[in-house]
Amino acid sequence: MLALLAISCGPDRSLLMESKLDAPLRQRVASIQESEMPEQLTVFGKCTTTIDGPMRQALVEAGADVQTMTNDIFTANISSNRVLDVAALDFVAQLQLSQISQPLTKGCDSLHWRIFGVILCRDEGISL
Repeated sequence: MLALLAISCGPDRSLLMESKLDAPLRQRVASIQESEMPEQLTVFGKCTTTIDGPMRQALVEAGADVQTMTNDIFTANISSNRVLDVAALDFVAQLQLSQISQPLTKGCDSLHWRIFGVILCRDEGISL
């Protein structure tokens, strides 16, 4: 009875997928769930405020292997079966699947990452 109550009080998984995961991450998680073999995914996360120590710890406890943090943005490796646990944290506003692009601008021969609409170039001193 108590387990049923805990499950019913938890966040709605479909609502989390629609509201906090970008389309590529939603599709990837759904396709992996069908195969039943979890995979490590590299994601970018955006939080509602600047990430502090307790928030980082909560991310780790939810299953995120946090790689970098800058203000309200973080990068992390997350098992596909834990993505929704991270998304369920109140302070996590959005999660995006990491996507590497080819160089888009002159003067940058390295890789680019598109994070929340901003293109970052590794040659410009941004380490992810």
